[in-house]
Amino acid sequence: RLFTVAVQRNFVQGRKTMHVVAVCLYIVCRKEKSPHMLIDFSDSLSINVFTLGSCFLKFCRLLNLEEQIPLIDPSLYIHRFAGRMDLGNKTQTVAQS
Repeated sequence: RLFTVAVQRNFVQGRKTMHVVAVCLYIVCRKEKSPHMLIDFSDSLSINVFTLGSCFLKFCRLLNLEEQIPLIDPSLYIHRFAGRMDLGNKTQTVAQS
């Protein structure tokens, strides 16, 4: 739905489609409180994270989404980073505390 709005508002004009698609997916992830970061999308698509961030901010301003998108809750990423620390069977304990 967001991508359709982007096309209707000519936001795709002059931008790569994959950038706009990634921004739309990131907005949905933020609204659903999913533990995905913008850098994950940039890594997957081999896009500069600052380019993608700029596109995200411009799209949010265009649609007045600044107030609708919740701030990132850092607790969403605790399990993710604890898993990357190679703590073995203590990973779950560290993530819970």
